Amino acid sequence: MILDVARHKLFEALITLVAFALATTVCTIAMPSSIDYSGGVAPLGALIGDFQQSNNILATIIGFVLVIHLSMMATRATVRSHLYVSNSFAVMSIMPLMLMMLMTPRSALATIVVALLTAEAMRRLFYAFSSQRRKNAVFTAMLALGTLPLVDCSLLVVVATMPLIVIALRCSLRDLIIAVTGMLLPIFIYAYVVWCSGGAFGEAIISLYDAMLAPSTLAVDSYLTLPRIVSCSLLLLMGIGSVVLYMRRRMSMTLAARHIWRFMLSAVTLLAVAFALLPSTTESSYVVVAMLVCVMSPMLLLQLSTLVAVLIYVTMMGFAIAAL
Repeated sequence: MILDVARHKLFEALITLVAFALATTVCTIAMPSSIDYSGGVAPLGALIGDFQQSNNILATIIGFVLVIHLSMMATRATVRSHLYVSNSFAVMSIMPLMLMMLMTPRSALATIVVALLTAEAMRRLFYAFSSQRRKNAVFTAMLALGTLPLVDCSLLVVVATMPLIVIALRCSLRDLIIAVTGMLLPIFIYAYVVWCSGGAFGEAIISLYDAMLAPSTLAVDSYLTLPRIVSCSLLLLMGIGSVVLYMRRRMSMTLAARHIWRFMLSAVTLLAVAFALLPSTTESSYVVVAMLVCVMSPMLLLQLSTLVAVLIYVTMMGFAIAAL
């Protein structure tokens, strides 16, 4: 059954992915809208917002390709890492649905870029936890995460929390140095470019920090509509159920899979608390946390009966479509 996403065959998962990716990008990017980018003074975010406004058809095509790419990349990472009791392509169907429920037209392309960078970082970190040769994977993962504040300033908090997660996971001092270097390098390059353009080197970094603490332009009352709240609540419940199942069955998993689950739990907890306390939270902030929850969710869906799993997915799909 094509709606039983936990037990999808690859062809069924691809059909679902293409359909939701097309619907999401057309409804949020291709439709004419008044774009007011919410990423503060983020330099790449402003450029992406201007590109979306002036070339919405090309931006739609790019967004469509990126959604497919990031969803397949995240799915491949979960399959290679053996995160569930049996392999599943469910992430390929849940990820575009999550983007559908959380994205808004004003910053759709920038949000997709944030999701792409997050998926790339997850893929690299999953490999780092599964391999003894982790040095290169850790650096490139943190390089992707360090680029996030240049797209959305509220994500500067990721730079502060991720090294703490590396410490909590008992990585070596070398891994910590590599992680911090990779995260700070994009911000350093941005400050260097500003300095070469005649600005102050430290002022660029201070502007990112000030934007992270500034009130968000995202209108929470209008953003958190009933369909969006219900669909996000269903995704959250699936994530919580998956965590409970993981705690019960973690000893039957590989050591690398347990390391990855501990990383995801640490990241979701720290980032959710940080974004709840920050005044600058945007759609991209929700997407970063929700992507980790999407990766966890198949653990629960695989243990449910086909009927229950289909009902949950169809309900979430209906409210996600209503949230567009």
